[in-house]
Amino acid sequence: MGAGTVLGAMLGLMAGLLVGSPWAIVLLLIAGGFAGRYYDAQNAPPPEDPEALSDFSPVPHAASFDATSVEALAPRDEEPYEQLASDLCAVFVEVAHADGEVRRDEVRVVRRYFQTALGYGPEALDVVRSHLKRFLAHPPDLDAAVDACHAQLPAAERHRLLDTLYELALADGGMQRSEREVLRRVAEGLGLSEADEQAIIAQHLGAGDAHYTALGLTPDATDVEVKRAFRQLAAELHPDKSAHLGRQAAEQAARRFQEIRDAYEELRRLRGL
Repeated sequence: MGAGTVLGAMLGLMAGLLVGSPWAIVLLLIAGGFAGRYYDAQNAPPPEDPEALSDFSPVPHAASFDATSVEALAPRDEEPYEQLASDLCAVFVEVAHADGEVRRDEVRVVRRYFQTALGYGPEALDVVRSHLKRFLAHPPDLDAAVDACHAQLPAAERHRLLDTLYELALADGGMQRSEREVLRRVAEGLGLSEADEQAIIAQHLGAGDAHYTALGLTPDATDVEVKRAFRQLAAELHPDKSAHLGRQAAEQAARRFQEIRDAYEELRRLRGL
């Protein structure tokens, strides 16, 4: 029984006693209890998927943590891997949460990263699991966690981290705009260049060169330039403007208009616009 339920029942009982009627006491006690239960439900931490973190059960033959695989900071009062694990888990949880609840496929990506990229073994993976559970219940400070990862990881590892985060974002389907915005914040906080970020995007979502060409652009165009080019072409090529030129001209205009619409929609997907 939650604290809100108990408090609500007590307040209901007190109100009933003030009224003095036995029925009022019973009814107000029940009403207070229900109100308190509703409060507990609204303020409870998000439920954990019982299956989501099951992949973090210890693995008998997993590799042990190799402290030389990353540039470790001087450890605090923790084992060498614990602070890094905490900061990385904070980033993973925020990206996974960007499109809703954390799913098991996303957790598998996280586990694989810690095992293969950082060489975490059973003991270290158990620490990772505890950090994930903590951040699922209490959302972390993304920017602070990214800054800490920047300080602890060399450039190559920061690049690999962003690559894994894109894999994580796509583990449960297409890229959502909310995920893309979080990933941009992470890339900036990790100090990665725009070229590095675009290379990772192309690896996971495709370069989309043909779609840029359809809009008269190149892949290095900014989001603002992509939107502007589409709006201008859509206004110029709208089929209504060619209706008076005859059937053939109207059909050609309709095909061209659909082409630029398709190109823009694909670029929106690729870029998370």
